[in-house]
Amino acid sequence: MQLSTQHIELPDIHSDKRHQIEQINQVLVELASGNYDDTAPISENFDEIDAIASGVNMLSEELRDTVISRNYLDSVLRSIVDMLFIFNKDFTIRQVSAKACELLQQSEDYFIGKPINALFDGRKKAFVQRLKDNSYQEEQVCEVNTSFKIARNENLPVTLSIFALKNNYDLTTGYLMIAEDVKDKLLTSEALKQRNEELKTLIYRASHDLKGPLASMLGLFHALDLEKDKKSANMLQMYLSLVKKSAERLNETLSGLLEVGTVNQPTVTVKSFNMHDTIQEIIGSLSNYPGRRDVAIQVSADRYLPILSSENIIRSVLQNLIENSIKYRQVGSGSNPVICVEVQLLKTRMNILVKDNGQGMDKNVLKNAFTMFYRGHLSSEGSGLGLFIVKSSVEKLGGTLKLKSKVNEGTEVKITLPIAAQS
Repeated sequence: MQLSTQHIELPDIHSDKRHQIEQINQVLVELASGNYDDTAPISENFDEIDAIASGVNMLSEELRDTVISRNYLDSVLRSIVDMLFIFNKDFTIRQVSAKACELLQQSEDYFIGKPINALFDGRKKAFVQRLKDNSYQEEQVCEVNTSFKIARNENLPVTLSIFALKNNYDLTTGYLMIAEDVKDKLLTSEALKQRNEELKTLIYRASHDLKGPLASMLGLFHALDLEKDKKSANMLQMYLSLVKKSAERLNETLSGLLEVGTVNQPTVTVKSFNMHDTIQEIIGSLSNYPGRRDVAIQVSADRYLPILSSENIIRSVLQNLIENSIKYRQVGSGSNPVICVEVQLLKTRMNILVKDNGQGMDKNVLKNAFTMFYRGHLSSEGSGLGLFIVKSSVEKLGGTLKLKSKVNEGTEVKITLPIAAQS
């Protein structure tokens, strides 16, 4: 019996493995370029090449997790700190955060490879050396107040901390520095300090200015008791006149303090009102003010256009300015005192100009004009709060104020306020 033969084709084992090796190689190439998503194929037989593929896949997974963690850490650090720097062991800058570049107004390339001294003003060499020495010795330096150099030869106040970076053998491989921009904090602190000083001044001067007129009035009442039996009409009239003057000073100081309190209220009440009508009401309320009849007041303001702002604060500003212009008018024949009040309403702001041809101020008085309780002359009878209230009120509304004055030529106050016009 003759057996028939049949040709059987066996699979090309070497070809499959060669393809698998090529795929493993491609995965390694992707890993080197930073792509950790590809995986090498593993066969059912799981031989030596499959073991290599499995190892490559495990490496890819670990690298992917590490990158995710690093990116997560970077995002956390960016949200917590303003500036982040990583240095080599010799304090050469190795890495810098984007926020640091933005705040210090330099590119990343500018910082990389430069010594830590590049962050500071050249006059701080000794300070930087102490900072490095402390980092070498203590391995961490916390909450140091200093300033970084900015591109325009300015300084940015910061609080910084430095920490040593360690490897698995507890050897220092570099340093991490985080720094916080504290410019706004310092400005807030300075503003608070100024407010506290103003409050101290207010308490002291208010008690002094209230005590003076009260003491005068009590003394005058005592004198009146002594004079009442003498029935001297002239003396009684003189004492009553002095009592009235003291009472007026007391009333002016109390009114000024009340306005200061109003300006310092945390909230501002905004409503629609007609600026022209408000100015006319202020002028009308001053009809009996001493010297008012000697002064011509000219008003230039739209009669029919309402505005949206704080009427009470703007009324206080204008009343103080107009009162000052009347009080410090030129006196004498041929003086012709004039006060001009102009209001210009634009899309996003309102310009107010109050100008007079009065006594004016010299440079020394002008420099201190907005200081609380400052009186430019010994003969001044005001409370010394008027222009302080004006400036505080304008700032309360987010506006700006400019003051110009010359002796015997007059004074000009220009105010710009953010405003909303109504149709």
